[in-house]
Amino acid sequence: MQTISTELDMLVANLGEEAARAMKRARNKERYRAAVERTWRMRPEVARLVLAHTNGIFIAKDERPRRGPDRDRDWWVFGIYLDDAMVRTEVDAWQSVLLQALHDEGISVDELRFLPAKWDMRARKLFPEIAAGREEPAVGEGAARGPWRGQDESRALDTVKKAVCLVFEDTEQAWAFLESVRGAALDEVLLRESTDTGSRRGGKTQGKRSYWLRLYVDDVAATEHLLGAYGEAIRSRAYRLGLRIRKIVVRQASANLAGQHAFYRQGPSRPLPRPGR
Repeated sequence: MQTISTELDMLVANLGEEAARAMKRARNKERYRAAVERTWRMRPEVARLVLAHTNGIFIAKDERPRRGPDRDRDWWVFGIYLDDAMVRTEVDAWQSVLLQALHDEGISVDELRFLPAKWDMRARKLFPEIAAGREEPAVGEGAARGPWRGQDESRALDTVKKAVCLVFEDTEQAWAFLESVRGAALDEVLLRESTDTGSRRGGKTQGKRSYWLRLYVDDVAATEHLLGAYGEAIRSRAYRLGLRIRKIVVRQASANLAGQHAFYRQGPSRPLPRPGR
């Protein structure tokens, strides 16, 4: 009988070249979305408009000759196809902020280029659920503020469970991952960057709640390897289900978590106990 760790190793090994490219495209798509939301965080309706009219993105090296001290350095371009002239004007006006936001999300490029979407490309949408008005609301919109209650966090972890099952095509592979998690917790964070432990720093939430997902497992290296391939897709799917996960943090499970599970095939998910609960 295969152990959960063995199944995780096999799952990682089965990621072929095409799957790796698909994951890279998915990561870039979600990083672009996060950068747009960061750029227009004070005007979320503008961020949705930009995403709704984005038809495609690409990253490419500019092969054209350049002048100046950087002429011999590789020059990378982030291209954005947009099908609305008004949106192109708005993005152009905020391009320096958007470029910095892309850097903050892990996309290091030198220049942004905005291109009009033409012909068949106009029918393509990078975020069709936003363009069609079917986007799920972000977590916390209309919800009461304050500390987690046990049932609330359990339901939020059920959303994580659902997101994982939707990302993995094979249900048994999804459960190989979920059943390897001994403990799980969601910590609310603010829009400013948080510390490595997920604790808060100064700032304001701007009306939306975001979380760090902490997972406690036996094999940290295998889980981090797996999340390197699927983590962005899980976060993206959870967002569409209404849970905004800013980061997934993997920790070593302590001895008192031995034999325990955070996620169950039947019944609600089990969050880690919190002080005073």
